[in-house]
Amino acid sequence: MSEPNQKPAPFVRSLRVAFSGLNAIWGKVEGMTGVRELLQEKDHVFLDFDGPVCDVFAELPAREVADRLKKLVGPDLPRGVSASANPLDVLRYAASCGPSTAHIVERQLSRLENEAVSLVSPAPGVPELLGEWAAQGFTVTIVSNNSAEAIRSFLTVHELAEPVRRISARTTSDPDRLKPHPALLDAAVKALGTSPGQCVMVGDSAADVLAARTAGVASIAFAPTPAKRKALAALAPDALVTDLADLRLAP
Repeated sequence: MSEPNQKPAPFVRSLRVAFSGLNAIWGKVEGMTGVRELLQEKDHVFLDFDGPVCDVFAELPAREVADRLKKLVGPDLPRGVSASANPLDVLRYAASCGPSTAHIVERQLSRLENEAVSLVSPAPGVPELLGEWAAQGFTVTIVSNNSAEAIRSFLTVHELAEPVRRISARTTSDPDRLKPHPALLDAAVKALGTSPGQCVMVGDSAADVLAARTAGVASIAFAPTPAKRKALAALAPDALVTDLADLRLAP
């Protein structure tokens, strides 16, 4: 890894942005040397959970989870919340109803996430990627809007806890501290006793890219589908990949 104070030249950053835009058109990663260089400049990798590590709601659909949570809030929901398939939309609405309602909904969401992750397996290539990062000397932190309890359970069951140094994820019923707010990234930086410049966030959502930018952390967008490539490239992350294998440093 490079010295902590080494900064990439401005033209290198421009090339990364350009390559990200091309990915959205070509449907594959160009300029992988740039991605590897970006990783090699850092000491700490922040990795999103739902998507890169596993598909949390593959077996217990997010819509079913959201619908169960809606029953805890009441029948008279705003139209947007009533129609939403995103459990976090229900949690955000519950928080607007008061701390007691938010706590009840968050606890049930955490239980349902635990159930959901018990039904799925790691995404292909994740064990190898985490093992390689650890062998290369990176510290890996899972930074996620999912329940920290569910993440910890999943990593333990699938013997992935060892290469993951920390988990910075949802532990309270306050949705305002979830990504795209930078609080989870800020907490991870502080816990590691490092600086944002020595960290990189890998995630598959706009919230990951935006939270990283606000926290001063570099971002690598993971975009395995054409729709994600188009959406995430438009946010100009520092790099973009279409396959987890593109994040491995070994040739």
